[in-house]
Amino acid sequence: EDLDFGDEDLDGLGAPAKAVGGADEDGGDFFAAPQAGTRAASHWVNNSSHAADHIAAGSCESAMQLLNRQIAVTNFAPLKSRFLGVYCGALTSVPGLALAPSLQMPLLRTDASDSKSLPATCVKLPWLIDTLKGAYKAFHAGSFAESLELFKSILYAVPMVVTSSRTESNEVKELLDIAREYITAIRLKLAMADVSDPVRMTELWAYFTHCNLQPAHLLLALKSAMISGFKIKNYITAASFAHRLLELPEVSSEKNADLKGKAQKVILKSEKEGRNEHTLQYDERNPFDIDCQAFVPVYRGSPVVKCAYCGSAYQPECTNKLCTTCGIALIGVETLGLPTGRSSN
Repeated sequence: EDLDFGDEDLDGLGAPAKAVGGADEDGGDFFAAPQAGTRAASHWVNNSSHAADHIAAGSCESAMQLLNRQIAVTNFAPLKSRFLGVYCGALTSVPGLALAPSLQMPLLRTDASDSKSLPATCVKLPWLIDTLKGAYKAFHAGSFAESLELFKSILYAVPMVVTSSRTESNEVKELLDIAREYITAIRLKLAMADVSDPVRMTELWAYFTHCNLQPAHLLLALKSAMISGFKIKNYITAASFAHRLLELPEVSSEKNADLKGKAQKVILKSEKEGRNEHTLQYDERNPFDIDCQAFVPVYRGSPVVKCAYCGSAYQPECTNKLCTTCGIALIGVETLGLPTGRSSN
């Protein structure tokens, strides 16, 4: 009897549930799903012309197009790891409900309520500075292969850096110049391993001393150039290196007393001999750029073309070829340059 339901208790059990949220044409209710919002990644692509923001959004094709237009990049293989790092660093995963997948959440460098939101980027200026310190240390220790890799890593990271001030932008550009100069110097040093002609060896050492290096590193370069020039009896050239060496503040320190004495002896001997045994393709009194392909001087007033990205110098016949310093951009192509600032549009 307790389970006996009357007909009145069953009324309506078979009727369909009513929807809520609105009314249809017949006056019934219906549910209206909310309109989907715009993905954060879409905002990043629309709000920025910086390649790093496009990479963070997963739009690698548009990022590559930007880098090609801005700094004439054509070889993207060395940048692959940077692309992956920037993309992975712009997202985080948040655990959801039990047995449910994690939720991907964008990491922003702008306010979340900002309509022009932009992603956080993982490549920062402090990391570049730490890498530079490691590269300097390896260079000073004579580990040129290791130093070369570290300086190249700086070159490959610079296009991914988004700066927040003019000061930071200038620091990034300075890092680019430093990396270029040291890579050129290391390439000159590594090229000496394949040179048997002492005259050509002296030329390479001479070009080495015209790279913009730290004073302690320049001192070592001038020492080697002075010795090389003295050995081939180019006394005038050796004396010029000795004079430059003695002008450095570091040579006056106690640990460099022997080197200072050697430089003074070279000058005395050179003044006595007063001649060069060989003619070098080198004139220190005439400013020049170093052709980073042929390793010869390109003197002021001569035609010169430069890499659209790192600024390495070449002779005109290298136009539209891949830069041998950075290995990613073309030579002699006119571009707008690399944007580094926070507001890229």
